[in-house]
Amino acid sequence: MKFTGRSVYFLLQVVSLSFAGIHGAALAATAADKTAEKRVFSITAATKDKTHPFFGQGHKIGLVVDGVQGKTLVLTRGVEYTFNIDTGPQHDFYFSTSSVGQGGSTVTEGVEGQFTFRGTVTFTPSAVTPDIVYYECRNHRSMGGMIKIVDKGKVVTLDEAPPIAPGAAAGEGHPAVDNPPVTEAQVKQKIEYANMLMNSSKGAQRIAASNHMQAKEMLANARARLESARTALGAANVAKAHDEIDESIRLVTGAARLVPSDAPESGLDPKFRYTELLDATKTFESSYKQHSERLAGKQKNAAALDGKKFQDLMAQAKAHGDAGRYEEANKLLATAQRMVTRALGALLDHETVVYDKSFATPAAEYDYEVSRYKSYEELIPLALEQKKPPAMTVDKMAELEQKSKGLVAQAAQLAGKGDHAAAISALQEATSYLQRALMIAGVN
Repeated sequence: MKFTGRSVYFLLQVVSLSFAGIHGAALAATAADKTAEKRVFSITAATKDKTHPFFGQGHKIGLVVDGVQGKTLVLTRGVEYTFNIDTGPQHDFYFSTSSVGQGGSTVTEGVEGQFTFRGTVTFTPSAVTPDIVYYECRNHRSMGGMIKIVDKGKVVTLDEAPPIAPGAAAGEGHPAVDNPPVTEAQVKQKIEYANMLMNSSKGAQRIAASNHMQAKEMLANARARLESARTALGAANVAKAHDEIDESIRLVTGAARLVPSDAPESGLDPKFRYTELLDATKTFESSYKQHSERLAGKQKNAAALDGKKFQDLMAQAKAHGDAGRYEEANKLLATAQRMVTRALGALLDHETVVYDKSFATPAAEYDYEVSRYKSYEELIPLALEQKKPPAMTVDKMAELEQKSKGLVAQAAQLAGKGDHAAAISALQEATSYLQRALMIAGVN
């Protein structure tokens, strides 16, 4: 029998077979009978390399499992698996039946905690879980990898990467992420954002105008969770309020996806796209004017918006739209939107943070700044979901986010050395980068 390395069989106990003149190996294992044992995976994100199964497809960033890009996994039905997530605010982790991901075709049976960029997600495949699922990003295409779901005791063939037998590495894996406790301020921000999602977002409007009963039911449940979060917060139960508002946001965003504004392959209807582009561009223009007036005299090197060119583009687009020529109008609006977001990004790029708090000790002040930073960090994925900024704006947001992460790491080192003053300064600057990212997305 010859093994090529492409077809490898797994049983519970690894058996290594070697033969003279043959440069392959056969690994065999059976699925574990002990469902109590857990396998822990660490999920991060990095720029795709050629080893990623979706290299050259979808987003340039890919998900990494235990240091392996897009690693293929084999999970056994009835076994609980833990995924420790730290993928960055733009890349919410979830399970999908589609290799595209991007928030669609969600797997919910046996899953707890998904749609998060930092935290713990558990997955217990069941009898109804499809044989093939994917771990993906809610906001971007083709970032993750394949998961094969098997029955206990079944022999499986894996072509791309070795499967993980549950319990085969008992005690191995990565420790759970040690997340700091959520604050009341963070929960209040999420409640405000959830309220906006349910009452004034285009997704909520699409649901209200649709006949999609499941979406309407999910929206109603989301509103009930929102009220439960408010009640829990009023009773000083911050942890419960946080859980309720997270579920509320998950439900309303999931409901909006059930009534999409675009077809999966052909893109948005030109007329609908025209309306959304026009509204979004006006929002960016308003944000630019607001911050330009606020920062008048304080910024000298920011690239100003060419007002005449911008208004000409908007007028031409409006004329095309009024005449029903939506494709032509959309091209002009896209150009106008790039202009205003570029100018807005430049305007905010060197804005300083105004800070007037006072604290008993430098350490207390540092703790406050950490909490303040995290409250803005958690708003980034919500802003991406709600505002759906164009690709160029998302890239700018990612750039600002990476700058903020570098400063946070620097602040932690400084605080560890006892230099709280410098650490606080670094954290304030890190938070300002996130503020700018939210501003250029249209969150004022």
